[in-house]
Amino acid sequence: MEIYSSSQNKQKTQKTQKPREVYYSRTKLIIGAVIWTLATAFFGALTSRLTDSLGIMALCGAITLCMLWMLYGCIKSLGNLDKPALIIGRDGIRFEDGLLIEWADMTENTYISQSYMGIPTIKLIQIKTTLEKPKVKKMRVAALDIDSDEYLELCDTYSQHSAQAPARA
Repeated sequence: MEIYSSSQNKQKTQKTQKPREVYYSRTKLIIGAVIWTLATAFFGALTSRLTDSLGIMALCGAITLCMLWMLYGCIKSLGNLDKPALIIGRDGIRFEDGLLIEWADMTENTYISQSYMGIPTIKLIQIKTTLEKPKVKKMRVAALDIDSDEYLELCDTYSQHSAQAPARA
C-alpha cells in the first residue's frame, strides 16, 4: 500500500536522502589570494628595509611567513575546486581528508565565527567526538560556499533524519 505524500514533502525527503556536498568558493579563494599576495609583498618589503633593527626585522619576517602560509592555503584550495571539502549526509560529516564522523559519535558540533571590530578573524567548525582519534576535529571554513545558518540547518536536518531512520541489518 502506498502512503500519500505531498510534492513538497517528497522534495524535502529527497533532499535529506542525498548527501550535500560543500565546495570551496572560487570567488572567496581568489579574493583571499589577492589579499594575501598584497600582504606578503608589503611585509616582505618592510622586512627587507629593516636591516638595521634585527628584532623588528625578525618579527616582520615571521609575519611575512604567516602571510605566505595563508597564500599557500588559498592557492592549494584553488586546485581542489572540483572535490567537495565537506559532505554532510545521513551517515555524518565526511571531511576533505576522507575522515567520516558519524552523528552518533559527535558530542558537540559548533560553527565558530569570530571578528575583531567588524573584521572577520576566524571561521571554523569544531566537532568534539567520542572517538579515540580525533577527539576534536577542526576545519577552517571561511572559504567554503556555505554560511553558518545553512551549515547548522543541514546538520540538524541530517542528524535528526539519521536518528529517525531504522537501523539496517
